[in-house]
Amino acid sequence: MQKTRRTILEFLKQRGRATLEELAGEARVASMSARGHLSVLERDGLVTYDEVRGKVGRPRFVYSLTDLGQDQFPKSYHVLCNRVLEAATTSSADAASELASRIAQAWADDHRGRVAGQSFAEKVRTLGAIRTEEGAMASVEPTEDGFLLVQHHCPASCVAARFPHVICTAEMGYIRRLLDATVERVTWAQNGDGTCSYRIRPSKPDIRTLQSDSDCQCRPAPAD
Repeated sequence: MQKTRRTILEFLKQRGRATLEELAGEARVASMSARGHLSVLERDGLVTYDEVRGKVGRPRFVYSLTDLGQDQFPKSYHVLCNRVLEAATTSSADAASELASRIAQAWADDHRGRVAGQSFAEKVRTLGAIRTEEGAMASVEPTEDGFLLVQHHCPASCVAARFPHVICTAEMGYIRRLLDATVERVTWAQNGDGTCSYRIRPSKPDIRTLQSDSDCQCRPAPAD
């Protein structure tokens, strides 16, 4: 990123809010030049502004970072998460399994309203949309007996790489619970695959989705 714009972002990060004049002074450029840089940052969705009116004189523009602007600065949530998981799961394998199950249940409960009243096919497509919103870049493909959910990105890769028995197990449990489905892993990033994908089939017949008797031959979802 251009140096002056980076200086503006860093100043806003430290101060929270700043006027054009304050930003120009910090960047050591003329106000006209600072306004040009701010226009670029606004265009890119990194900076926004509010119009502040005083008792007298013309209103001033006060600038601040957007959520996207905040994301330009490094975060280390994964470090803390890894430490928490290590502390929570080192006692026994049962502790890791129980934690994964609880995460899966809470995760499914968070989105249960999104799939309420939907057919199985609709639920799977909604799940694909939710996983994309969560950063997984998911797509859904129909198969002979269900669907294939393909996730092209792992938003929790820094944690899943170290604790797949918690994170990846929780993800599968989440899908099973939300869809009431049988879920089978097909590809897995932890095995070196380019995606994480799951074969998803209904654990019981859905008369709005099933088109043939063969669709009814589904086994119960295994326990997490």
